[in-house]
Amino acid sequence: MFAAEPLVELLLTLGLILLAIYSLNLVALMLARVLAPTRPLIATPPARLDHPRVLVQLPLFNEGDLIDPLLAAVVALDWPKDRLEIQVLDDSTDDHALSLSERAVARLRRDGYQIELLHRIKRTAFKAGALAAGLERSTAPYVAIFDADFTPPRDFLVRTIGVLDAQPSLAFAQARWSHVNRNDSLLTRIQARLLDSHFQIEQEARWRLGLPVPFNGTCGVWRRAAINDAGGWDGDTLTEDLDLSLRARLRGWRSAYLRDLPVPGLLPVSVRAWRTQQFRWTKGFAQCFFKLVSSVWASPILPRWQKLMVSLQLAQPLVFLVGATCILLGLPFIAGAAVPGELMGLVAIITSALGFSVPISFLALAGGNLALRPAAIEVLGALFLTSGLLLSNARAGLEALVGLRSAFVRTPKGALGTSPRGLHWPHGLLELSAGCGLLAFALLEEPVAVIYLFMVIGGLLGVGVLQFRDGMGLSRQIDIHR
Repeated sequence: MFAAEPLVELLLTLGLILLAIYSLNLVALMLARVLAPTRPLIATPPARLDHPRVLVQLPLFNEGDLIDPLLAAVVALDWPKDRLEIQVLDDSTDDHALSLSERAVARLRRDGYQIELLHRIKRTAFKAGALAAGLERSTAPYVAIFDADFTPPRDFLVRTIGVLDAQPSLAFAQARWSHVNRNDSLLTRIQARLLDSHFQIEQEARWRLGLPVPFNGTCGVWRRAAINDAGGWDGDTLTEDLDLSLRARLRGWRSAYLRDLPVPGLLPVSVRAWRTQQFRWTKGFAQCFFKLVSSVWASPILPRWQKLMVSLQLAQPLVFLVGATCILLGLPFIAGAAVPGELMGLVAIITSALGFSVPISFLALAGGNLALRPAAIEVLGALFLTSGLLLSNARAGLEALVGLRSAFVRTPKGALGTSPRGLHWPHGLLELSAGCGLLAFALLEEPVAVIYLFMVIGGLLGVGVLQFRDGMGLSRQIDIHR
């Protein structure tokens, strides 16, 4: 027993209740996905489209190797050549990557395409700043955005602008991501499962319920008037896409989700690269929560139930910070230094049951036609590796909470990627240390607690080992090139 036990128990109980609420939010989305009726999309038939001018923006940062296939897909779009403007927004600091973009742009300009390269020496506001700078050089009423690792299908503009043309109240049309390298490894299969649950369950449920459907940063077309009315691109968060789309909704604009329009993209092929991506998304969502939640609740446009759902959506990534806090607060109870009351014990049981069963159901619902065994491997792998991001993503939430800014780090597209200084710990050392320490503590104090902490311990050790392996591979590459 210790003096702070009542306070620790209260805080732990509140944390567990928050985790249970996060799980119930996923339950609500699953039910909506299964039970809510579909919403048909109204679109202007291709034959009746007036083919307005379209600006295609391609933001890049040291990704020159991807420019040729990306531009090949863009110029193949089924849209009149004289109604298409292309901007390569290349903020690269690598001279070789920039030269590849320069050569590709020059080649297409000689072929008669309206294309320009915009290279900023100072990367102000990161991707949001690049997009805003490009908009200043065009008056096109529609803006399509593609990240470097996506390949739009030929009919992309016809289908998305057809929807926007038929419904003037729509700010943007968002397509679904698909995955070129889904079957390359277990890691890419796990990532695909996680992203499919977002696009096929969460986005689809929000669309069916009439909730704001966030822009996903790529594979979408914006109405220029909506961007301007919402205040334009803003680089004060790491998820400028979510920020702008929600600000547009608060101004009365709506959005469309085209589930049947898949756009192939590349998944990160190393845990280090994936962890970089997840850190940015988690921190960006949390930043948007702290930035916009008051505006959401003050809005006269959204009904209260939508305000609640939007708030939970923005706060969902904070589950890592809340979860890490609960583990720390739970250590005295594992060690027997504190004794839980009946209420806390009940809340812990309910939260544990929800925390295990709901994510499994959520991930399984996006399973497609896979057989039971490979589907189970993907689902369980997703649970373990996501748990292994506990420390990294908890740090992301904490940095957002205290207002600590960090650079927009593009997801590395190479085999191993890079580990920017100040953002990631080297070679998974922290995850390995935390996993081993938590395991040793539980075994020494209360071995049965290993059962409850199994997923967290296994995830931390797994992500740590995989990062260590990636780090050794990166070190070997550096030695080779010396």
